[in-house]
Amino acid sequence: MNETPDNSAGTPPLKPPPATFEFLVQTLFTQALMAFGRVPNPITQQSLKNLDTARHFIDTLEMLEKKTAGNLEQDEQRLLDEVLHQLRMSYMQEQAASSPDWQSLPGSGTEA
Repeated sequence: MNETPDNSAGTPPLKPPPATFEFLVQTLFTQALMAFGRVPNPITQQSLKNLDTARHFIDTLEMLEKKTAGNLEQDEQRLLDEVLHQLRMSYMQEQAASSPDWQSLPGSGTEA
């Protein structure tokens, strides 16, 4: 049986993007954003929050940073730094927002 998709509509088949460091970082970044519930799953169109999964993608990017130290182009390093900074800040905000101690602090809008 032929596994080739039907191309009778005349549209060319989609080609995957080139395998680059930037694409890898962006893919992991997008997965982390999905785990934060900020980007819907492209298949289910649902936004689900799972901080453990978000932390996993941050840890993966941190491992990638350590393993590639000194071997990246300047723009690759800048991208990785920016992505990690943004994800770390998001993680801290999400943790603080879900902490009962944080919600009772003056100025949080939930004090008695």
